[in-house]
Amino acid sequence: MKYVAFILFSLLVGTSIFFSCAKWHDPAPVNDPRLTNPYCNDPAAVNYNWGFPGKPDNSICFYPYSLFVGNYMYYDSMYQDTLFLGADSFLISIAGTDTSHTRIFLNGFCGHSILLTALPGYQATVDTLVGDTATSTSGQNYFCGATDTLNGVISRDRLDSPTVLHFSFSVTRDSSGITTHNGTAKKL
Repeated sequence: MKYVAFILFSLLVGTSIFFSCAKWHDPAPVNDPRLTNPYCNDPAAVNYNWGFPGKPDNSICFYPYSLFVGNYMYYDSMYQDTLFLGADSFLISIAGTDTSHTRIFLNGFCGHSILLTALPGYQATVDTLVGDTATSTSGQNYFCGATDTLNGVISRDRLDSPTVLHFSFSVTRDSSGITTHNGTAKKL
């Protein structure tokens, strides 16, 4: 009798627990009239989720390439180790492509186009077209000479003037070693 009462009590508790648990149903979404701020909802954009919460509006998005595109006056300082080699200034241009939000082309250095990848963090890095982690030098060949290899970074300060770019390039030459180009470019 004791076991029958225990079995009946267990069945009663199990049945009540089973029927008391209903599957959760999400309530219908509500449009909050206070959320009127438009924000960019494209993860490839620099301003992804700036202004969230609000209403998604991808027409306000801007992409990494747009941080750099334009014509600039470049002021260059050249060094080999700590030895100052010289200074120069010349016009450069940076162009983007319609097919990529990150690909940019730098023109004005030695008559060749330099391929770079623009990043959402206000930097653009020289694409590695030759070499890899197993070689001593990687970067782009034929900077100003056939044996040159270029690598480096262009950056733009988020808080400083949006018209100034900072360059840090290293050119490795077979005959003379590594030359560093540090400079700034001001948008025209």
